[in-house]
Amino acid sequence: MCLLMYKIQITLTPEEVHALSLKGKRLGHDVTKYVKFLITKEAYSIVEEIPTLDMSVVTEKKVEYAIRSHKEKKTPKMASVNDLER
Repeated sequence: MCLLMYKIQITLTPEEVHALSLKGKRLGHDVTKYVKFLITKEAYSIVEEIPTLDMSVVTEKKVEYAIRSHKEKKTPKMASVNDLER
């Protein structure tokens, strides 16, 4: 898994910095860490809204087997989607 990191630069008014600083200090954060906290909290709330479905026990075992086989390099390489039929 490759994690990409993005850097965002924003411009805040002195009033915005002051307000964020006051709120951040209550949580023990500086402005930068508090803004990161707010963004993370918002992103997490979006992820929480994504519905999830439980797998049947049979399907879960098949997935575990497929992952294990792939890690052990026992899965065949496909040249195209048509190879799914084999």
